[in-house]
Amino acid sequence: MRVYKILLYLYPASFRSEYGTEMSYVFAERRRMAANVVAVIALWIETFFEILFNAARVHWDILRQDLRYTERGITRSPGFALTAIVVTALGIGANTAVFSITDHVLIRSLPFAEPHQLVKLYENVPGYARMELSPPNYRDRRSMSTSFESMGAFVELPVNLIGQGDPKRLEGALASTEIFAALGIQPALGRLFAVEDDRDGAPDAVILSYGFWQSDFGGDPGVVGRNLRFDDATYTVIGVMPANFYFPDRTVRLWMGLSVRNPVLTDPDRNNNILDVLAKLKSTVSPEQARAEMRVSTDQLEREHLKENAKTKATVIPLRDEVTQQSRLLLTALFGASLCVLLIACTNLASLMLARGIARQRELTVRAAIGAGRERLVRQLLTESLVLAVLGGVAGMMFAVTALPLLAKLVPATLPIADATALDFRVLSLAAFLTCVTGLGFGVFPALRSCSATGLDTLRSKSGMSAPRERLRAALVVT
Repeated sequence: MRVYKILLYLYPASFRSEYGTEMSYVFAERRRMAANVVAVIALWIETFFEILFNAARVHWDILRQDLRYTERGITRSPGFALTAIVVTALGIGANTAVFSITDHVLIRSLPFAEPHQLVKLYENVPGYARMELSPPNYRDRRSMSTSFESMGAFVELPVNLIGQGDPKRLEGALASTEIFAALGIQPALGRLFAVEDDRDGAPDAVILSYGFWQSDFGGDPGVVGRNLRFDDATYTVIGVMPANFYFPDRTVRLWMGLSVRNPVLTDPDRNNNILDVLAKLKSTVSPEQARAEMRVSTDQLEREHLKENAKTKATVIPLRDEVTQQSRLLLTALFGASLCVLLIACTNLASLMLARGIARQRELTVRAAIGAGRERLVRQLLTESLVLAVLGGVAGMMFAVTALPLLAKLVPATLPIADATALDFRVLSLAAFLTCVTGLGFGVFPALRSCSATGLDTLRSKSGMSAPRERLRAALVVT
C-alpha cells in the first residue's frame, strides 16, 4: 500500500484529500482478492497506467479552469497584464538577441570540418604581437614542422572584374591548394584547387562565392568552365562554394589559386610579411605542442638567418580565437548587461504579481472560505504568472527578431562566419527556458505571499495590508 500511496501523489493535493482514502480502500480490496502472483502483477500494471492517465486528466481539467479564470482576470485588468507582458518581453527579448550574437561569435564551433584543429600561424617581434609570415619563412616552417596535417597560405587581394558590364571592384583572396583541404568544405558546384593547377602551363583558376555567383551570374550552373578577366589576367572558373562558406572573412567574393610558381610565394625577401598561414593540427597534437615545435624552428631560423629573423618568434592561435579582445570584451559586457536587464525585469514582474495579489486579497480569502485550499490558490496564481510570462516570451522573441539585425553589426567581419540575422533552435530554446524560469521562479514567492493571509481578519479589513505598508509596496514597484 505504501507504493500505491506514493502513486497517489501524481494527483493534485485537493483530489487526494477528497478521494484518496476511498481509492486506497478500493485498491486494498482488489489486492486482497488477487488470487496469485500473475493477478497481482496484472493489477499493479493496470493500476499504474490507470493512475497515470487519470492524474493527467485531472491536472488538465484544473489547468483548463485556471486558464479560463486567467483569461477573465486579464480581461478585467488589461493595464496590469500589458505592463507585465512588456516588462517580461524586454528582459527575455534583450537576452535572446544578445545571446544569439554571443553564441554566434564566442561559443559556437566554426562551420568547417574539425574546426578545433584549425589554427593560424603568426610571427611576432617586439612591438608587433601578430605579424604575417614572409614567403621564405613560410616555406621553411612548413618543411620543418611535423605537427600539422596540412599548412597553406593565403593573401587577401582586391581585384577588378572586367568584361561583365561595367568594371566592378571585388574583395578576393589568393589561396593555396592546402587551404581548402584544411577547411574540409566541398564546393556546391565544380571542384576545388588541385595539384594539377600548380603545373606549368595550367590555366589560372578561380572559385566563386555563392553570393557572387547568385548576384552576378544568376545562379547559372554553366558558369563553371567560363573564363573571367580580373585586372590584366584571365581565370577559368572551376567551382562555386556553398552559401554558408566564408573565408577568410565574409567580405571575400572569390578565391584565386596561389600556385607554387606564383611570385607571391617565390619572393625571397624575409622581411616581406604578407602571407596569412592556416594549418590543421594532427588529431594527436595540441596547440601547446605545436607552439613548442614552432619555438624550436624559430631558434633554428634565427641561427641560419640572424639578420632577418633576429628577435622573431612564432605562435599558433586557434582559428576560433581570431576575435579581437575589444570585440570579445564588448560582447561579454553586453551579455552581462542583458542578464542584469532580465534580473530587473523578473524582479519587477515579481513585484507586480505581489502587488496584484495584495489587491486581490479579499477575493482569495473568499475563495478560501468556501473551500479552496492553499495549494489550489497558489496553483491558480502560478498559472496566471506562467501565462503572462509566455505572452511576454512570445513578445520578447518578436523583439529579438527586430533587434537582431542591428546587433548583427557587432559580429566581427574578420571571422569566417555569416552575420547572425536569424534565431536558431539553440537560441529559441534559451528563450523558452527563460520564459519558464521567469514565470515559475518569480511567481512562486508572490503566490505564496498572497495566499498566506486568507483569514477572517482580511475580510474585516479594507485591504490585505496596512496603508503605510501598501504605500511602501507601491513605491518599491515604481522604483
